[in-house]
Amino acid sequence: MDIGWDEDQGPPGIGWFAEHILGKPLYPYQEIVGDAILRSIREGRGDTFTVMFARQMGKNQLSAVLEAYLLFAYEQGSIVKAAPTYKPQIINSRMRLLAMLEAPLVHERVWKSFGYIIGLAPDPALIEAQIGPRVFFFSAGPESSIVGATASILLEIDEAQDVQMEKYDVELKPMAATNNATTVLYGTAWSDDTLLARLRAHNLEREEQDGIRRHFEFDWRVLAQFNQKYKCFVEQEMLRLGVEHISIRTQYRLLPISGAGLLLNDLQHHLLRGSHTWEEQPEEGSYYIAGLDVGGEERPQVGAEQQPVGKRDSTVLTIGRVRYNDLGLPAIEVTHQCWWTGMKSGEQYAAIAELLRVWNIRKLVVDSTGLGEMLASLLIDRFGAERIEGYKFTRPGKSRLTYQFLGMINAARLKLYTQVEAPQPLSVECWSQLRLARYRIPAEHMIDMYVDPGEGHDDFLISIALCAQAVQEFVPPITESLIIKPRIIYGERDRF
Repeated sequence: MDIGWDEDQGPPGIGWFAEHILGKPLYPYQEIVGDAILRSIREGRGDTFTVMFARQMGKNQLSAVLEAYLLFAYEQGSIVKAAPTYKPQIINSRMRLLAMLEAPLVHERVWKSFGYIIGLAPDPALIEAQIGPRVFFFSAGPESSIVGATASILLEIDEAQDVQMEKYDVELKPMAATNNATTVLYGTAWSDDTLLARLRAHNLEREEQDGIRRHFEFDWRVLAQFNQKYKCFVEQEMLRLGVEHISIRTQYRLLPISGAGLLLNDLQHHLLRGSHTWEEQPEEGSYYIAGLDVGGEERPQVGAEQQPVGKRDSTVLTIGRVRYNDLGLPAIEVTHQCWWTGMKSGEQYAAIAELLRVWNIRKLVVDSTGLGEMLASLLIDRFGAERIEGYKFTRPGKSRLTYQFLGMINAARLKLYTQVEAPQPLSVECWSQLRLARYRIPAEHMIDMYVDPGEGHDDFLISIALCAQAVQEFVPPITESLIIKPRIIYGERDRF
């Protein structure tokens, strides 16, 4: 078959193939990466590449072109493409490859099998036999089971910053073992302890030793040289969000987040300080919500040294009065807190139940992860699910709570009592935890808040944050109704 290249000069580069066979030209930076990967495959080096493109810079297009090239060039063999989710990431990858294979020289030879395999037969007559090289599409999520597949030509992992290291080591990387296949991990920056970040660091170290480039990184400025519309879009996003916004730093500037920063800055500390006083009793006519972080009871053991109070987790109940701001949005004024360390579970239940009655708490959110599960269940049985909510600290749940907590603070909708009349040990501990609170980034688009165990506890922090969850169901109060009389149109008076 005459496809237009001189075979005496060796196989063409990926740029030539993309433009002349597929009709999908690549940018120069895409060609640089693709040709480096093809060299590793041809020479059987089995390199592991890390490829970081800013968002919308064509890493998925490059991957699809690379897969099409290998299907076109090889008579047999297998490629494995994995991503953190099957839907939509793997489905989208499969659709991109099929779109590439609509080109005139290949579309009559494409075959599909089981919904996750795409192959290219050497002749249209062999489609039914499913002969020829193929691409397997798999989920790399923690729940998937993909042991046993073989990547004899290439192993690709998309959005590798979201793939667990153990998943890669145990199930994915061994797929390339039989033929020492080349591996490519695509993605963007996130935290500095992701799979992609760690392999990036390893590749940069190896490059210093042998001079072979295995890491390729192109931020938004590279595409901005070729695409003026893309340049305008990113610049406008930077103006809107700020250049240090998490999305701008990671998705466009490719700068990782260290994950060791303090959760609250000076402005947020200032916004938290309210002008209202501590309350020993509820204010008549007010609505109250509460958040409860549950600590364990003290169980002294014979012959064991008693654990110091400062080292044990505590149960903290934070009570907040609900107000409404000028926009009609619910705001919280923390007016009272209870702090129990080592109290028996039965006594905790009795004390909390009494406080619910005295303060007429409309909504209590309890950390029901671990120790708090039984207490939350007992409170729900007594007061009902409308008043008591158990909150599980899964990774997404903790992230949602952290975002709500920060959002309430930034909008000046969460205020703490003044420290003048508040119990000093309690107030000091509360503000100490807020000052020590840190954030980490466990996964893309997720955030977590915590206090380093070596520095203190986070029971006050979590208790206050749970108040932000408790107020989510509150709606603006109904204001005075207005009676609007119908306007009589000229000429209609005589009809009545």
